[in-house]
Amino acid sequence: MAQICFPNPFKQKGYWFKGNIHAHTTNSDGALDARQISVLYESEGYDFLFITDHGKPTDVQALSDSFGEEFLVLPGIELDIGKSEAGTEYHLVGLDIDHPVDAENPQAAIDEVVDEGGQIVVAHPYWSSLTVNDLMKLEGYLGVEIFNTTCHFSVAKGYSTTHWDDLLVRDKFTFGFAVDDAHYHYSSHRPVDAFYSWIMVRAEDLTKGSLMGSLWHGLFYSSNGPEILDVDVSEGSVRVLSSPAAAISFITKNGEGERFTAMNKSIIVAEYKLRGNERYLRIEVEDKKGRTAWTNPISFIGSA
Repeated sequence: MAQICFPNPFKQKGYWFKGNIHAHTTNSDGALDARQISVLYESEGYDFLFITDHGKPTDVQALSDSFGEEFLVLPGIELDIGKSEAGTEYHLVGLDIDHPVDAENPQAAIDEVVDEGGQIVVAHPYWSSLTVNDLMKLEGYLGVEIFNTTCHFSVAKGYSTTHWDDLLVRDKFTFGFAVDDAHYHYSSHRPVDAFYSWIMVRAEDLTKGSLMGSLWHGLFYSSNGPEILDVDVSEGSVRVLSSPAAAISFITKNGEGERFTAMNKSIIVAEYKLRGNERYLRIEVEDKKGRTAWTNPISFIGSA
């Protein structure tokens, strides 16, 4: 019998906090300064925001203090480093890091950030032309960006779920993040690249320590629209409850898994009967507008 490993956020005590882990300011290539972008995210109902300017951290402590206990602004950095199989750079988002990172390659950067108490998320693998081999050779990162708003609206390369599945089927268990990568750039044919996608984190309170602990344990789900209300995992099945959906999909290895489609009205619940040979299973909830919510993967240790 395979051992089920799933840090289920829906069964944890605490509260849901909405946040974006990837945003830029005028300190690198963003259109707004840190206060301006933070005020906008707070007004849109977000609870926290990481400022992740390219190559250098932005000092956000005083800014975060000014919001009191209602909104948290957190330090971060985006590192453009190394070379992929295609000759492109890796982009790594460092969370809870407030000083420059001096590293010669992606693995050294991950090691340095983690040693300092932060975490690394690999940014927009599809946009960066990364392959599964590029991702497999790195160790110690928290997850990958499975949806990136800016990459989606600018060059139609926002979705990296195929990269995620390629990792998971190779037993590289990692979390998936939906992010804005906000620069506040827009035009006559492009919506603003902010407030479109987010993570919902289950944490005891709105503090840096509590949020970072929940991220480390995978106690969150990602979305650019739908809500996931509950997930029940047993030895025989996985059941999900959501906001009204056009489809609910259970995604696993090869051609297995199952998709439940609303033929007429919306659906809000679906149950997948486990076959016993799943190595991983993740859930996608898609609404009628084509927007999606994603759970983190369930791992079945010892499965064939």
